[in-house]
Amino acid sequence: MRLNPNENKPPRNIKPLIFEYGITALIILALSALSLLFIHLVPIRSDDIASITYSAGKEITYSRSFLLYSFLYSLILTVVELTTLFFVHPSKIKPDIGKRGKYLIAMITLSLFGILAYVVIAMLLSSWGMDIYLVSVIASLLVGIYLVLIYKLYMEKKSLSNDLFWEIFRFAIVGLVAAVFDFLVCFLFQFIIFKDNTDWYVTLISTAMGFVVGVTINYLLSTYMVYKAAKSNFSKSFKGIVTFLVLSTIGLFIGMGLQYLLYDVLYVKVGASFFSYPIDFVIRTLVVMVYNYISRKLIIYR
Repeated sequence: MRLNPNENKPPRNIKPLIFEYGITALIILALSALSLLFIHLVPIRSDDIASITYSAGKEITYSRSFLLYSFLYSLILTVVELTTLFFVHPSKIKPDIGKRGKYLIAMITLSLFGILAYVVIAMLLSSWGMDIYLVSVIASLLVGIYLVLIYKLYMEKKSLSNDLFWEIFRFAIVGLVAAVFDFLVCFLFQFIIFKDNTDWYVTLISTAMGFVVGVTINYLLSTYMVYKAAKSNFSKSFKGIVTFLVLSTIGLFIGMGLQYLLYDVLYVKVGASFFSYPIDFVIRTLVVMVYNYISRKLIIYR
């Protein structure tokens, strides 16, 4: 049986990029404008305010009805945009769902994080007093761009591309998925299991438990999704796995140090209100993410 040499290579654009960008921009803008119409179909009340604790002594308030609208429209946005891209395909590259729909399943799975992102963005911006119409447009634009990239990543086989942009984008997606699970586990230990306990070891234990879950997900996705252009199988060997764990452990200590400094010292002890738990988590995640990409690229996935 002859192998197709182009089977594991992403196809090239048939239409000029300016045509693809123009059609794609129209789709995103149209769906963002549609959010302004849809918001009138879901009654947004001002007396259904709820709150959630996101840091020691800190709560975020939001409207339950606006949160419901955000979830419903993000779902509609995701289905309509991906379906439109699938049939219109602005680049004129025929979508490839992969054997047994593996690419389609991966795209749908990652699109769920777009829905989550829409809801989080809407909740945060509205809690800061921003107009809900503006919030809807901003969330729609950001998630719309994300969905385009996810579509191209799988339907146009950019997951196989060794271009630096797509490799970094894949790494960012892997970091996002791992960070979500990392955050949920950290939050579980910090504010539920160790509720009202501000002893120094709580942050360290919470960060370590989140790390265990995050690094497992990160290794699997990094090896089989991000660094597809790696020239060796070193990452799949025992030595490669150990090296991955060592580099990740260094990243863990960097993250624990930053979390302790920003949250326990600056926020809890000093009282710097800016460094609330979510802000600290984002800062340490970005720092560790940069470290992880550079160290793994240079040492493991060469």
